[in-house]
Amino acid sequence: MDTYTKLKWLITKMVKRYSSHSLSTTSAYIAYYWVLAFFPFIIFVISLLTYTNLPTGIFMEYVEEAIPKSVVPIVESTISQFIMYRSSTLVSVGGLVTLWSAGTAVNALIKGIHIAYSSNYVKPYFWARLVATCYTVLLAIVLILLMIGLVFGNRLGDYIFTMLDMNKGIVMPIWNLIRLVMPFIGLVLVMYLLYRVIPRKHLKDKNVWPGVIFTSVTWYLFSLVFSIYVDNYSKYNQLYGSIGSVFILLIWLYGSCTLLLLGAEMNAILQDAKIEQIHRRFNGKK
Repeated sequence: MDTYTKLKWLITKMVKRYSSHSLSTTSAYIAYYWVLAFFPFIIFVISLLTYTNLPTGIFMEYVEEAIPKSVVPIVESTISQFIMYRSSTLVSVGGLVTLWSAGTAVNALIKGIHIAYSSNYVKPYFWARLVATCYTVLLAIVLILLMIGLVFGNRLGDYIFTMLDMNKGIVMPIWNLIRLVMPFIGLVLVMYLLYRVIPRKHLKDKNVWPGVIFTSVTWYLFSLVFSIYVDNYSKYNQLYGSIGSVFILLIWLYGSCTLLLLGAEMNAILQDAKIEQIHRRFNGKK
């Protein structure tokens, strides 16, 4: 088959799986719990930062770059209220709510990926929650490290290169370029871990990367196009008032979850096609 025919075949397969595997319902379920986890997670990180001398304003600048602009006011308002009434209880509750909500979303994501590969996901409830919580903690660590790298990477690089007595005029521009692509690298890393570890242990790396690249690239394009649409054409805030920002956040997360599940479906389709091709060759030799 030529490239066009292969692409058409792949798209047709993914459209059929989108319906048969109920990706729309699963994406909505995951997005709902991500919304419940989103604010507690940001509040949890901000609350920790308020107990240090680290600037929270710079952190919020990077948060604003990662979400649609129409959602920024409600995020800033919510965060300001919690900073004003910060407490150790807030940190604990924020952490627990984040773990529970995000764990539920991750658990649904795990089931969705297993459905894509037609593999059984039958585990005791508490074991499934424990596994989902472990993935959630790992994801949170990656996100926090990325945020630290983005916010304080310049100071960190300056400190390291001073200790190593390196020429800052040469290495600092390279370091700053690395910091700019860090969010994309982090996204690729998270996608790779999800698609490599969750479905089957015998998956080869070359069978994982198509979905990783698809999800990473389409997510960036989707976020860019959606942001332009919301900022210039949508009327959510006029229709729903301040709660319109929550609708925008839900739609954005829903689209992101759909793309994430589609990446798993793509890997599963290509994997099944390769297995079928091997069977045909084997039977043909016989």
